[in-house]
Amino acid sequence: MRVTQKSFAGGEISPMLYGRNDIQKYPIGLKKLKNGFVHQEGTVSNRSGTQLCGEVKNSNEKTRLIPFSFNTEQTYVIEAGNKYFRFIKDGGYIIYPDNYSQTNKRGQIVEIASPFSSDELPLLKYSQNADVLAICHNNHTPVELSRNSHYDWNVKNIDFKPKIQAPVNVKASWDGSSENKRTYSYVVTAVSDKDEESNKSEVVTVDGRYEGYWTVNERMTISWDKVENAVEYNIYRSVNGVFGYIGTATDNSFVDDKIEPDLTSTAPIEKNPFEDNNFPAVVNYFQQRKVYGCLKNNPQQIIASQLAASDNFNVSRPLSASDAISLTIAEREVNEIRHIIAMNDLILLTSGGEWKLNGSDGSFSATSSLIALPQSYYGSSHVAPVVSGNMILFVQAGGSVIRDLGYTYVSDSYDGDELTIFANHLFQDKQVIDMAYSKEPYRILWCVMSDGTVNALTYNRKQDMVAWSQHITDGKFESVACIRENNEDIAYFIVQRNINGQIKRFVERMSTRIINKSSDSVFLDCSLKYIGVPVDELSGLEHLEGKKVYVNADGGFEEHFVKNGKIKLDNNASVISVGLPYEFELETLNIEGETTHGLIKIINRISVKIDKSREDFLFINPDGSAVRNPRHIDSVNNSDLLISSDIDYTPFSVYQEETTIHIKQDLPLPLTILSVSAEVQLQDTN
Repeated sequence: MRVTQKSFAGGEISPMLYGRNDIQKYPIGLKKLKNGFVHQEGTVSNRSGTQLCGEVKNSNEKTRLIPFSFNTEQTYVIEAGNKYFRFIKDGGYIIYPDNYSQTNKRGQIVEIASPFSSDELPLLKYSQNADVLAICHNNHTPVELSRNSHYDWNVKNIDFKPKIQAPVNVKASWDGSSENKRTYSYVVTAVSDKDEESNKSEVVTVDGRYEGYWTVNERMTISWDKVENAVEYNIYRSVNGVFGYIGTATDNSFVDDKIEPDLTSTAPIEKNPFEDNNFPAVVNYFQQRKVYGCLKNNPQQIIASQLAASDNFNVSRPLSASDAISLTIAEREVNEIRHIIAMNDLILLTSGGEWKLNGSDGSFSATSSLIALPQSYYGSSHVAPVVSGNMILFVQAGGSVIRDLGYTYVSDSYDGDELTIFANHLFQDKQVIDMAYSKEPYRILWCVMSDGTVNALTYNRKQDMVAWSQHITDGKFESVACIRENNEDIAYFIVQRNINGQIKRFVERMSTRIINKSSDSVFLDCSLKYIGVPVDELSGLEHLEGKKVYVNADGGFEEHFVKNGKIKLDNNASVISVGLPYEFELETLNIEGETTHGLIKIINRISVKIDKSREDFLFINPDGSAVRNPRHIDSVNNSDLLISSDIDYTPFSVYQEETTIHIKQDLPLPLTILSVSAEVQLQDTN
């Protein structure tokens, strides 16, 4: 019989399912997928390699990567280390130019101080708005990292008060009779062109007549100094200690001619919810408000800023819709808020469950009755969740399960599934320590594991695409971030490597997998690329000292050892990639028909359909021996060669119960597999 696997959309699946050829995942699943990934179409490619950006500031200390994206063109990766930030763009550290104004910084890596130590980095939570990244940790007042220019970055503590100053030198004078006196109190606020209202001024008091005795010509005149950037001023008068609104002025004076204060619109009450070291641990934006959560003294509380005023937490009495908001989730257990995600509702992921939060009327405002409803009780780890379309992907509290969560119209609630259930062997006895999502072109979720491997998920909820693969390198992956570069979402990693007996930590950027010819591709890790006049020697490889490296020289393969930071090529080449080798491996599940389980079988012939690939890969026989396609001798040095065809192979096989198709690519060359076929013969038992 001839058996064809036309799709690998199931990815690598758990050994616990090897006997379950009745389930939907089995015909499209794999026994192993190492250093490869599944496309949305169900095909498989070997992953691209990583290119060296540079060594972190101190390889003895753990660091973390944080994405910074102002727009699709202006994107950066932040190297967050012990008390510092550095900045990477387009695969390289930002360097102060030779004409920089400060001569002592010219030629150096752009670096600024940060308040966070290495031990605090894993718990940093952040959210970006334009050129400002808000960063939180329970040990520190929240800070803003802002980019003023390519070379000018700044970290400052957030000042939780309105951006416009309150009026000063406020005066009030009575123009009228001195009989039947009483004391009047006034405050004034300034309003910016963004409709943000300042704190109220100092209270000014003045004696005047009781209102009932005021005549037509009697009045109170209030004046103040003009405030920079103010477009108008609000004036309030006290009634039994409450300052009610009496009017607005566009200049710096106002006349109160017996105006009745409006006690439904009162002067703002100044609030700083993070005083006394009550710092938040989580931050995000929702419906034009900045939302903080997990306060040090109340881990179940969220605080939302005023509408369109991200650092203003003032309120009024009675509350107005645009005032700041405060809410504490009521649970039987104290489960800290670990993540805040803005969807149609505000989604709160706590250590014990998942909640949706919104007003009873659908509006998130201070005057709406806010309702927090539990959606499920799985709990979330500290690893930052990602959003794919309208689905949230998050790591469950224990660290070894990944779930999705999305809105369900029928139940008017948020629900989801466990995404690791069919590949739980990849998560056994380890945890996800970092995670990032590459939306385009392949929709891959990169999950850095505690053992230094990476589990990658190709995810498309609408197409029921949940396909896992495992990625390893000569070292340990420790952190990941994805940013937009050249119309792709590119993954950056921090990788710990042993170089010549020393621990080194490198920032490495994953190369593009979109290639037009073999010499353009990079399928080596921690690599460097040379493009220029033909040479037969390369230097500058000190980061790979003593390592065996592979070389793609004008599309051809060479193998060398780095000595004194150099290698000598076999031939001159003008497009050269040098780096650490890794091995792509694909193995199908046991080939079974509906009634063949337990029967002895033999594979007589294998056919592999490849696309824009090199045929220089290995077929692995059942005894573990490897055979490379003989045609590779003719094509290995052809830099333009990419093949789309069927590759046939007759394996050295014997009758056995377990029959699989097993393929490896150990050369730095592209391989995309569309389908595999096998001619299988059952042993005659008669």
